[in-house]
Amino acid sequence: MRTRYLIAIVIAGIILTVMSAISFFERPKIGDAAPPFELKDASGAAWSLESFRGRTVLLHFWATWCGTCLSELPALESAYRELGGGSVAIVTILTDDEGRSLSALKGRTPISFPVLLDMDGTVSDAYEVWGVPVSFLIDVNGVIVGRTSSPLTYNSLMSLLQIPLTRP
Repeated sequence: MRTRYLIAIVIAGIILTVMSAISFFERPKIGDAAPPFELKDASGAAWSLESFRGRTVLLHFWATWCGTCLSELPALESAYRELGGGSVAIVTILTDDEGRSLSALKGRTPISFPVLLDMDGTVSDAYEVWGVPVSFLIDVNGVIVGRTSSPLTYNSLMSLLQIPLTRP
């Protein structure tokens, strides 16, 4: 009886490992269509990826508890002020606290770029975001053309945006 129990546990472990590996390799990759989403910002306004079609989108996932994420905010703000109204959309997705800390943060740090709230993790799951910060560059056709989990500075952000932004 004990042997059967151990065999069942080993088989279950193998199945879970295989399923995790398959999920890892199925995550959105460069060249894949960006998963669609619709989220609200702290004011309750709805935003969708489709609303940015025809523009290059920097989609940045972050959290208010993440020190690296907070250090990226000035670079994101500068880039947004410089590029946000043109052919590049800078959109951020906050993965924590329903915007409560965001209100306090906005009092100390200028944030004029869209901050969308992913409180149930649906969009983070669709993009396979397991840690923050992580950024995706999505071209005008909705295709992922870049991904980075490196901390963003103004220079690295501008360099990332130099990836070819349209597909032939």
